[in-house]
Amino acid sequence: MIKLFGLFLICSISFASAKTADTLRIYTWAEAQKMDPSEVQAITFQKLKLTEVPAELENYKSIRYLDFSKNKLSSLPDFIGNFDSLQTLNIHKNNFQNFPLQICRMGNIQKLTLSRNAFSQLPECIEFLSHLEYIDLSDTQVGSFPQAFLVMPQLKTLSLYGLQYSPSFQSSWKSRLPWMRIEFDPPCNCFE
Repeated sequence: MIKLFGLFLICSISFASAKTADTLRIYTWAEAQKMDPSEVQAITFQKLKLTEVPAELENYKSIRYLDFSKNKLSSLPDFIGNFDSLQTLNIHKNNFQNFPLQICRMGNIQKLTLSRNAFSQLPECIEFLSHLEYIDLSDTQVGSFPQAFLVMPQLKTLSLYGLQYSPSFQSSWKSRLPWMRIEFDPPCNCFE
């Protein structure tokens, strides 16, 4: 009986101390606006048809998770790069023609979802994202990767679904980044 209680206690402590983005309470923007900004750590702006990020968001200094997916954004405000606690940013399915450089100032970002945007290049400044573990570039127009990827051993997953690369391109990058799981669609039957 004592052993069973001890096991239960250990499991309870382990579970209680494991706080991830998955356990954050995610508020809608309407809900977040009614709260004390210092108490909000996660906000979704999904499907609000936004063309720009609300300026009031700058007051939410404790933010760890932002979801701007399925909007009409083409840029991010400068202040967004100052969110020191931000760990997850989702800008899936917007109108970004260029990679938002403000992201390069997000030193604690761990997960970036950039899929279904129209930019074709990643800047070298991405190497400053020293905590980045996951990046989703699916259905973008990225045709090459920055050399910065070669000095990012913490980057564990690169998702490239919806893009077709030649077999030699795929094998070249897989061999150059052996620590990383690169998620490709099957290679194209295209010229090298």
